[in-house]
Amino acid sequence: MLRDTPDVPRPAGASRIRDSHALKLSVELVIVGAIVAATVLTLRLRGAPLAHDLREKVLMYTPVRALETAAAVLEALVILWLFSAIPFGRRVTARTREVTLRALGPIQRIPSVIVLAAIVTVAAGFRILLTRAETLPHVFGDELLYTDLAKSIALYGKPLVRGDLDLGHSVLYPLVLSPAYKFAADGADAYVVAKTLNAVALSLTAIPTYLLARRVVSHGWSLGVAALVVVEPWTAYAALTMTESVFLPVFTACALLLVRMLERPVPSRQLAVLGGLAVLVGIRPQALVFVGSAVAAVAIRGFLSGGVRRALEQHAFLLGGLALAGITGLIALAVGLPVPAGSARQLLIPRYSPFDLIKWTFWNLAIYELALGVIALAAFPLALRGLLRRSASPAEHSIGAVALALSAGVLLSVAVISANRRYGLGILHERNLFYATPLVLICLAHWLAHGFERPKLLTAPVVAIACLLPATLPNHLVLITNNVDSPTSAWLQQLKNQAPGTPLKLWTMVIAGIACGVLLLMRRPFAPLFAIVLAFAAIALPLDYSGSIPPHQDHDLAWIDHSLPSGRTATLIHVGLSNPDRPCAKAADSEQQTLVTWTEFFNTRVDRVLGMLDPAPGLLPAERLTEGPGGIALRDGRTFSAAYVALDSRQPIIGRRLAHFDLARLNDPGMDQGASLSLWKVGQPLRFLTPAQPLPPRANGGIC
Repeated sequence: MLRDTPDVPRPAGASRIRDSHALKLSVELVIVGAIVAATVLTLRLRGAPLAHDLREKVLMYTPVRALETAAAVLEALVILWLFSAIPFGRRVTARTREVTLRALGPIQRIPSVIVLAAIVTVAAGFRILLTRAETLPHVFGDELLYTDLAKSIALYGKPLVRGDLDLGHSVLYPLVLSPAYKFAADGADAYVVAKTLNAVALSLTAIPTYLLARRVVSHGWSLGVAALVVVEPWTAYAALTMTESVFLPVFTACALLLVRMLERPVPSRQLAVLGGLAVLVGIRPQALVFVGSAVAAVAIRGFLSGGVRRALEQHAFLLGGLALAGITGLIALAVGLPVPAGSARQLLIPRYSPFDLIKWTFWNLAIYELALGVIALAAFPLALRGLLRRSASPAEHSIGAVALALSAGVLLSVAVISANRRYGLGILHERNLFYATPLVLICLAHWLAHGFERPKLLTAPVVAIACLLPATLPNHLVLITNNVDSPTSAWLQQLKNQAPGTPLKLWTMVIAGIACGVLLLMRRPFAPLFAIVLAFAAIALPLDYSGSIPPHQDHDLAWIDHSLPSGRTATLIHVGLSNPDRPCAKAADSEQQTLVTWTEFFNTRVDRVLGMLDPAPGLLPAERLTEGPGGIALRDGRTFSAAYVALDSRQPIIGRRLAHFDLARLNDPGMDQGASLSLWKVGQPLRFLTPAQPLPPRANGGIC
């Protein structure tokens, strides 16, 4: 017989607590929504003038002005340091600290959700405004590669590059971009959406950074580190359709998952780490090195807890999953199957000289040290000492093990890339190293918050190395490295141009020397924090990836999207020159290649690119067409057919011309070589009308 169960009365206090928490959460969500809405509304209504004004202001912060700012603040710090040595300085310092804490009290009481939302939203808005000036792709063929992959996923549901399957570079980053190429009106709108997604993704790095830092430092320190991460100079990569924008937040989130697993190695957390590593590898092949970093972090944590073997046994699920994935990947490569991140194989085939790896390690560390204001990287070993000491807490051990293992993995991968003659290009690769920044800053925050100990036996060699690292940098290496692979090198190049009388190496050694002196003498955490802020501002503000055309004209380059019938795609053919010895042929062909590349980039419905007399431009592989009997186009010896074709306006074909585009339509005075393309509806198969005379150098038929 069933009995009614009497209702158990719930304590009134517990109900009130739940109601209070629910009300608090609702208020926080409303405030977060208001912050986001206000930012979006501002960008929508005032975006264009704000972007212009902001751009004008940040570009004025030249390297010389940054050094003047540093000198003024250094002078003030010296005065304060001397003042603090006076006997009554302690009373003044104590009073100052009391006033500061009283002033910061309300800020400390603001919920972290609201502050983090403000940090992410403001950082994203700032970066979105700056990306408005970036109207053209900057890095070929990386940007072209990822947009091609995103377009093919949007069109066909699979990753293709110029018509061929490609799993070796990145699958997940193009997947993130693909909705933009699916639903945008044209490739120009998709490009704007891609840059916006990049800016938001980079700004979201603040959240896993805060959660990581909160395990070992206070609420205030954690928010400070989160704010620093989203103003680092490498957030400028939001303007480029490359994997860096998504890789940084996912890498930081993966570090958080790894720390949580080391704290409590239950199967669910190990599975989460496996999933995080898979996502990282799917975004960027460089992440394969972090498989070794994860194993190293487990071993370090086990060593600190007194049992490496026991730690490995506790993480058997993780290790077994990594081994299974590795064996599967090797088998797939052996039988010739395409696998994600397969392009990394090209970096593993060559034999590397240990000397090359060591020198590139030092050179990349030197440029990265300057980007962090020297003190942050110099203090990294000191911070690790505090986190990895036997008396530290389990959370500190986990953060220290992950920071050491992942940073070493990042550095190793950069050394391999730089030492590779084919892919390293003989330049610095700061953009492959900056992912470690959140971990470095978290370790610095812990060191500063816990008294910034400087034991002589460790501090002396650390400071000596930090001072000498910039001296190892060859001048020519700094001067030939571009502003994408190393924004700091670009800043040093600007400094050399503005102060040509001072050797570049002297500048770097003076900056490092002053920073090391501050590291030895500092009594307050302000100095290293200011060094980071100054370095970030100095490098980030004048960094310019802007295009040569105004923002509205990128829609003109999407001319194929505007001309094709709904739902149809076109093949883009680069014809090349039949007579390269004609006057102005070289300049005209170079401009024609530029137009072909921009057309491929800005049109969502260009699904295939072929070359004819010359290879297709853009630094990506492409198949070739040949001309058979009667002008019939052949591909691999077979007749080639396509419903719609875009090709050089100088080359007539059998069909109906639908539209043409002259590059001179853009407001760019440098584009005066007559580059032109035409869109045709083709009479099948594709057949060229062979002219009686060689094709003119200029695609619009103009005379040189």
